[in-house]
Amino acid sequence: MLAPAILLLAWWFVAPIVQSVLLSFQDVSKFDFSKRQFVALDNYAQLFADPAFLKSLGITGTFVLGVVPAQTVLALLVAAALQGVQRGRTALRTAYFVPYMTSTVAITTIFMQLFVKGGPASAALSLFGVPDATWYAEPDLALPFLVIVYVYMFVGLYIVIFVGGIETIPPELYEAASMDGAGVLRRFWNVTLPGIRPFAVFVIVAGVIQAIQIFDQAYVISGGTTLGSPAGATSTIVIFIYQQAFRLNALGYASAATVVLLVLVLVAGILSRRIGPKEDAV
Repeated sequence: MLAPAILLLAWWFVAPIVQSVLLSFQDVSKFDFSKRQFVALDNYAQLFADPAFLKSLGITGTFVLGVVPAQTVLALLVAAALQGVQRGRTALRTAYFVPYMTSTVAITTIFMQLFVKGGPASAALSLFGVPDATWYAEPDLALPFLVIVYVYMFVGLYIVIFVGGIETIPPELYEAASMDGAGVLRRFWNVTLPGIRPFAVFVIVAGVIQAIQIFDQAYVISGGTTLGSPAGATSTIVIFIYQQAFRLNALGYASAATVVLLVLVLVAGILSRRIGPKEDAV
């Protein structure tokens, strides 16, 4: 009964991973795939000596550090606020979830209009000392722009997860805390946070894994021309892989970078097993 599903999973997921690992030890061109040259670890040695790749790792790490805490804290606060809403809770949850279901290209394009010089968002932020500029065209503002767009798109998903987690906490715990004189903040700290720990771990780990693989938004702001623009400020690791494979025709080199990306994702998954609760996992 499980064989058809297992075969499909192996064909669509396992086989490409194995092929990428094999290609990472070879020098191969996409225009003549039959001609391959085994180069052992040369691709990996070149990769970790490549300033462009190291820069892409740094940009990706900075992006993850900006996105994950922001979307986790924001999602948790909104979910906690929804806890006291009785009417329209379902409608609000749907409204928060809509950006996650909307086209990445559409949302990024709209935000590009909002954060253009003289645009509504850019002009409003200039009142707080932020330069009134076209964010996605400025090297210092392009990555923060990506963070804002990404958090807006994904925070709704994590709000729904946190809301589901809060609903699993027995109401008696809140009633007991109230009878003991605990206020809103104390109930949140002593009841809500411990109760949603498995969900919080899942949100953080899933957020890291998804953020590491950012591509669409960075591709859109580059207009599909010079990837990583402006001035390489948005050249994430997936952008680097795409550039090497499809623009520079270095499939083996790109495959080595892909294996590194796979290792990063696996490390995030292993860490989730280590730091996560042993019971009641999501």
